[in-house]
Amino acid sequence: MILTIVALLIGLGVLALLVLVLIGIHDEERHMSLTSAPRTRIGAVTRHLVGVGVRTPEASPGTDESPDSPEAI
Repeated sequence: MILTIVALLIGLGVLALLVLVLIGIHDEERHMSLTSAPRTRIGAVTRHLVGVGVRTPEASPGTDESPDSPEAI
């Protein structure tokens, strides 16, 4: 009986976390805001859980410039 309750609570926790991530992804995509810092805590938690940071422009593969060089800025 106790094992069933513990399994149910863990399952509900995982489901709540999944819903949080889905809401965060939907919000980030709707605002096209992956090029700036997260606007909300949900967005920040979602980026942390998914492993996505702020997208920054990089040098194209055909150039010799590194993204950190003064010419690239």
